[in-house]
Amino acid sequence: MVTEHARSSWRSLLLAAFALFVLGVGNGNAQDASQHRPAVTVDGKVALASLIALSDGHLLRLADSLRILAETAAAQSGEWEKIRGPLAQAGQLNVPAVNWFALPDGSYWTVQEGKAAGNLSTRAYFPALLAGKTAIGDLVVSKATGRSIAIVAVPVVRPDKTVIGILGGSVYLDRLSARLEREMDLDKSMVFYSFNAQPLVGLDWDPGLIFLDPTKLGQEDLSRAIRDMLTKTQGVASYLFRGKRRTVLFRRSPVTGWWYVFGTIPEGREAARPDNP
Repeated sequence: MVTEHARSSWRSLLLAAFALFVLGVGNGNAQDASQHRPAVTVDGKVALASLIALSDGHLLRLADSLRILAETAAAQSGEWEKIRGPLAQAGQLNVPAVNWFALPDGSYWTVQEGKAAGNLSTRAYFPALLAGKTAIGDLVVSKATGRSIAIVAVPVVRPDKTVIGILGGSVYLDRLSARLEREMDLDKSMVFYSFNAQPLVGLDWDPGLIFLDPTKLGQEDLSRAIRDMLTKTQGVASYLFRGKRRTVLFRRSPVTGWWYVFGTIPEGREAARPDNP
């Protein structure tokens, strides 16, 4: 639980960081912003790094819990009735998610619903898991709930190197976004979001924008900025969206492959519009 003192410290840090950020970048365009980059090298990146550390940290902790479970006798059995209880307990320690176990043929069970009607074998992340790799941050629409999720999953590997199943968590993007906003106690002049290479929005302070392609919102200045960010691993951007100028820092995470974005709207952000992005 985040204490009031911790929240106050968070806000002080973020406001101090972006005070220098805004003074350094102002309301110029993306080209102007890059000329002022030395002014935000240290302080502006502190706030962005905090966002990345919190978000990636939640997903990594879930992955670690699943890896530990994957080595237990219950998981190694490959039997759902033995796996369900420990998997439910692992889920209680992490971000809100649908936790599941899948067999190599793609059939799967969830802690919440038991045997699922769908099949995961057609998911893009599935072959890599069967090859023994971990998946963190794949953005999909849940087959079980129809909600926008980020996948965290690990293979269950026996001593002979055979993958006999997959343990996963389907993390609700809207609930993770809300959790980050609470943990960081953001000022109303601050915004954050993430997107992947497609691009699809993963996290966003405005839930109405989650799982949308930001280049298809009819906002040409935003589209330009997103396309430019996709060509870089980090930097500064400035663009108009919903009639207000955003000045943002961005950096790509090696954990999820997402571009995380954190910035300011000097005149204050508008109310979130989940029904009308």
